[in-house]
Amino acid sequence: MLHLITTRLLGAIPVLLLVTMAIFGLLRLAPGDAAELLLPDDATEEQIAETREAWGLDRPIWAQYGQFIGNLARFDLGESYRYRAPVFELIGERLPATLELSFYALVMAIVIAVPLGMIAALNKGKIIDAIVSVISISGVSAPSFWVGILLVLFFSGYLNLFPSSGRLPYGVSVPSVTGFVTFDALIAGSFDTFLQALKYLALPALTLTLAMIGIISRITRAAVIDAGQEEHVFTAVAKGMKRGTIVRRHLMPNAAIPIVTIIGLELGALISGSIIVEVVFSWPGIGTLLFQAISVRDMPLTTGAVASYTILFITLNLLIDIFYVLIDPRLRGHKA
Repeated sequence: MLHLITTRLLGAIPVLLLVTMAIFGLLRLAPGDAAELLLPDDATEEQIAETREAWGLDRPIWAQYGQFIGNLARFDLGESYRYRAPVFELIGERLPATLELSFYALVMAIVIAVPLGMIAALNKGKIIDAIVSVISISGVSAPSFWVGILLVLFFSGYLNLFPSSGRLPYGVSVPSVTGFVTFDALIAGSFDTFLQALKYLALPALTLTLAMIGIISRITRAAVIDAGQEEHVFTAVAKGMKRGTIVRRHLMPNAAIPIVTIIGLELGALISGSIIVEVVFSWPGIGTLLFQAISVRDMPLTTGAVASYTILFITLNLLIDIFYVLIDPRLRGHKA
């Protein structure tokens, strides 16, 4: 287990370097300049030049990147041009919102997609299997931003059931313990605030969930069907074992590995997809912060946010690898 963790962490270093190097290059190629975008329109050329020098924008890109890597090694992401605050603090303030949204979206996707896939597999070739297939294809095909806008128009604009932006109503707050508003509301004993937080979470979480349901349900269906072709399953059926017992003892344990694999892969789509969804719903997470940083060429904040997404993705995949070892005894003696 220790060898697995060490190998994955060492492998994350070149990935992080390549990602940050790419974002540095793309920001330099993009039109516009942070000093010109953030200074007033009546700023003189001298003021712009002084600002560029103060922010180090007049230095070669390799020198700027070298300084960033040096700061990153000291857990210092620099200072945001726009907010004039440490990038590490800004990301720390927004990270819980992104994690909370992703957590609820992932839980909803698993709770909905895995049973749908099982139902489709156990009713292969029947009408319910076709219905699940249609739902799966629809969820995969629809872009997240388009689904989010439709949900806002219908549930917020037409039915007025759910709010369209933010995490809580204006003026409502709870003491921050975990950073998750829903958990903090329960810890504070405020059930009304908990329900309000769930209402604000509903539409953005559902938007992310719909994009994941299709793939997870299809892989679950295929995995359960494959597991059902094993000889020990035929033996269990021949012995007269109940269908529910066969599913619980034989089908799901053997189908777990591919299901966990696709959930792990979908975590990447969930993380990247949350950026667009956060912007659509004005969700105060890292995605919205990244969008604002890119719009004004705030290089420290942009690079810090992208690095945070990369680290988060690597961490989640490491947890998935560890979970593999826990659910599959064949991997416990494997070192990598």
